[in-house]
Amino acid sequence: MFTFGSLLCGFAANVNQLIAFRVLQAVGGSMLVSNGTIIVTDAFKRNELGKAMGILSMIMAAAFVVGPILGGFLTLIDWRLNFFINVPIGIVTTVWAHLKLKDVAELPKGEKFDIKGMVLFTIAFITSMIYLTAGFVLGLTSLPMLLSLVVAIITFAAFLRVEKQTTYPLMDLNLFKIKIFSYGQLSALLNSIARGAVMILLILFFQGPRGYDPLMASILITPLAIGLAITGPIGGVLSDKYGSRSISTVGLVISLVGLLGLATMHYNTPYWILAVWMFINSFGSGLLQPPNPSALMSEVSPQRRGVASSMRAFFNSAGMVLSMGIAFPLIMGTVSITEMMDMFVVGGASMPVAVQEAFTGGITGAFILSSVITVPAIIVSAMRGTEDLIK
Repeated sequence: MFTFGSLLCGFAANVNQLIAFRVLQAVGGSMLVSNGTIIVTDAFKRNELGKAMGILSMIMAAAFVVGPILGGFLTLIDWRLNFFINVPIGIVTTVWAHLKLKDVAELPKGEKFDIKGMVLFTIAFITSMIYLTAGFVLGLTSLPMLLSLVVAIITFAAFLRVEKQTTYPLMDLNLFKIKIFSYGQLSALLNSIARGAVMILLILFFQGPRGYDPLMASILITPLAIGLAITGPIGGVLSDKYGSRSISTVGLVISLVGLLGLATMHYNTPYWILAVWMFINSFGSGLLQPPNPSALMSEVSPQRRGVASSMRAFFNSAGMVLSMGIAFPLIMGTVSITEMMDMFVVGGASMPVAVQEAFTGGITGAFILSSVITVPAIIVSAMRGTEDLIK
């Protein structure tokens, strides 16, 4: 589905088609993300799971570096190549997965897909995102936004009722009775809200006030990926030995230090200072990423890992959407639409200093808010409890 969606995106004739095909691509991508964690969990022993998740985190960090740089280069040639490049890779990996991957646990028979729950949840999620994103532009108390909020509340309440009654729920609420799972999910959600917009905010800064092209802006954020790549395996190994609570909590504290550092930046802050704060932020996040999913997945039976992994992926994705939905209005409120367009079309370096300072102020405001959100994430992570370690 991801490969087919990428192919269609490459042939899109207009923006509406591109959006529709991107939805198809995203559905396939979400399946890959959810099942990737399950595959790693099934393939490794519990006392090696953190290490395995760390390696997975390192690979994703490498993709984090290569992806934007390659994307920026391909865009200089033809933006459609960003989608076409996925097609041969997708075909090869699809064939490989079909030949090599096997189920390691006996799955329940006769499970029916929770269509009613999916419809209700989709409506609730979309309307809540509309309220939390467009609401900052149109006004949170405007009639359209209030209607969106009411629809979100009603459909979400109906969704919870359906999930409690159905035999095979889309979201297994019983999993939240597991303390490590529920607290781990909440801390991960808060961390996603805090860090979800960091990369795009920095890219906007380098392309806006600094005036770099997309390719150079992508290269300049590599410290974010380097920190993840270095500490991913380390965090995984340490969590296997000492448990997820302490390592995840320390990682969040270090990540907070990096966010606070980024919140002090100005439009003319030397790059090396920004690179240090980016590295510290991703260093802390790298300590968090392996132990958190390994602890969550190890507490769930093999038969429920699919649901658990999809829930984990959803909360992470929802956190990132919320993060950008909160951050962008803070930036848009600092300069006019005309000034913002001129900054990216004409070049931010040629804009008046007052405009550069105002735009950067919106970005630092977003980093301050991210820092505030990280504090409860630290508290929740420290309260999660400890799992049984197998030596």
